[in-house]
Amino acid sequence: MSLRPKSAGAATVWALANSLEIVLAAMLVAICAIVFAGVFFRYVLQIGLGWTEELARYLQIWLTFVGATVAVKRWAHFQLTLVNQWIPAGARQFTRIFAIAVVVALAAIMIKNGIDITRVTWNQSSPVMGWRIGYLYLISPVSGVLMILFAVRHLVATLRFGDLPVPHGPVD
Repeated sequence: MSLRPKSAGAATVWALANSLEIVLAAMLVAICAIVFAGVFFRYVLQIGLGWTEELARYLQIWLTFVGATVAVKRWAHFQLTLVNQWIPAGARQFTRIFAIAVVVALAAIMIKNGIDITRVTWNQSSPVMGWRIGYLYLISPVSGVLMILFAVRHLVATLRFGDLPVPHGPVD
């Protein structure tokens, strides 16, 4: 089965539905290119580019948060499937709803603390590039909001259909 969209309209819908995955892949490619450039310039051309380490570090932080958001979207976080198999079928829906509630609670904490630290660091500058440090911390509340949206989508699916998406399943 091919994941390639069959028409331009389908390609647009696919790109929008998978925009976080596209951003995630772009950040990974950017980190690889930036680190390679830093190593090449430092050890081959004997020119140190201080900004490469800082930018790669910031992208890695953003990559981590976007990756966690994609994991919530796909419901691919760590799960004890063995325990779920032992639980009676009637209690499984309760455990699914509880798991979603935990994700929502942790995402709400990310939003609250992320907003607080973004406010505190908004006027601070990064040492080499001079960027606002608040931009670095802004990913926490943004990621938390997206996680809650995806978790609510999973909650609705659980209440309507009694099941959650299969981890590592096909991209929707």
